[in-house]
Amino acid sequence: MNSHTALQETFIHARSYFPSLGSTYGGHPVLFFDNSAGAQVSKFVIDRVTDYYIHRNAQKGTIFKRTADMQQVIVDARQLAADLIGAADHREIAFGQNATNFFHLFAHHLGRDLAAGDHIIITEADHHANVNPWLELAEQGIHVHTWQVDDEGNLDMAHYRELLALKPKVVAAGWASNATGTIHPMKEIASLAHAAGAFVVADGVQAASHMAIDVKEADVDFAAFSTYKIFGPHMGFGYFNRDRLDRLDGWKIGRELIEDAYFFEVGSQNHEGIEGFIGSMEYLAQVYRDAEQNGLSLAGTTLSTARPKRQELAGAMHFAHLYEQQLTRHFLDRLAEIEGVVLYGKGAASAEERLPVFSFNIEGIDTDALGHALNKAGVEARTGNYLAIRLMDRLAGDFGGGALRISLVHYNTIEEIDKFFGIVKDCLHKLSR
Repeated sequence: MNSHTALQETFIHARSYFPSLGSTYGGHPVLFFDNSAGAQVSKFVIDRVTDYYIHRNAQKGTIFKRTADMQQVIVDARQLAADLIGAADHREIAFGQNATNFFHLFAHHLGRDLAAGDHIIITEADHHANVNPWLELAEQGIHVHTWQVDDEGNLDMAHYRELLALKPKVVAAGWASNATGTIHPMKEIASLAHAAGAFVVADGVQAASHMAIDVKEADVDFAAFSTYKIFGPHMGFGYFNRDRLDRLDGWKIGRELIEDAYFFEVGSQNHEGIEGFIGSMEYLAQVYRDAEQNGLSLAGTTLSTARPKRQELAGAMHFAHLYEQQLTRHFLDRLAEIEGVVLYGKGAASAEERLPVFSFNIEGIDTDALGHALNKAGVEARTGNYLAIRLMDRLAGDFGGGALRISLVHYNTIEEIDKFFGIVKDCLHKLSR
């Protein structure tokens, strides 16, 4: 079969691993179209969590075998996270509550090395998780500058270069927008920041659930991810580039910190969640094997020479991104059929530069009313600003700074998109009366 068909076969089959995808609401099959907020989990995750509670439910610091088994699982999970995002090894990974907590952690410790008069760059495109922690540092006399977007929501690179002339100490930027789906040029962002003497703190939350991430190739210094958006439990993990830690006096809470990032795992961790994360990585490995069986290959990509486990995990996300481009093109084609649609972000001509995350309004239609109507019909679609507050104020100011967001992932299908637009047509007919 050709690659187009092989991708469809692989990811239609992937749906069979998710028990929740057969759910109904009010007699309607549920369309899970709010994946940017959180994805569904596979049976691999469910089985892992159950197995943990039976066999490895223990606490750190004991001599018991269950404790030793549990502690090894945590190390194994850190290594899988490193394989997924391209970190050197498990010593550059720490687990925690969520990505937001890590951004506060980064800001707190980096802030210890900053002084009044220093400069930080944040972006107009980001989720406030990677905005608010840096704004708080302004109370110390640190200047926080907002890197602007253009009228389509793209980061304005000319404005970025102007801000870099200030010699900032930190640049905090997202890898992809949770509102528009726009993929940002993280490698270029980091290169320019480093040339100006700045550290880079990347928000990898949205990008990691849609595409292969490589923190080393992009050369970011610190990054945070939410595992519940990568088909796992509600928790997160941080990436700490070990080559950069020894330059930061504020990080050195004891000599151990120079060696391992996991010393940031303060207190007891969510052990069952970490087990579940392993399950989510087992799922991706299975997807990779399914893709190979269908004739898909990493030949010609940088992943073809990666270590074996990274090939599986990042390879699965590479294929997912290719499949999602099919979903993106089809969704945008169908969206163009609706009169009065105002789409935010890149259009069909730039489908390869975006994720299947679509925020839009429809002239003459109350967006919240449309969202409620869709929910009654079994469609999980979000309205509001999704905490990309500045970006949505800029793009959707005429609609009160909010929009309807449809966010797809690789377990969604062309057929679901067509069903969605049939439901939208019915909803618009009722709302227009």
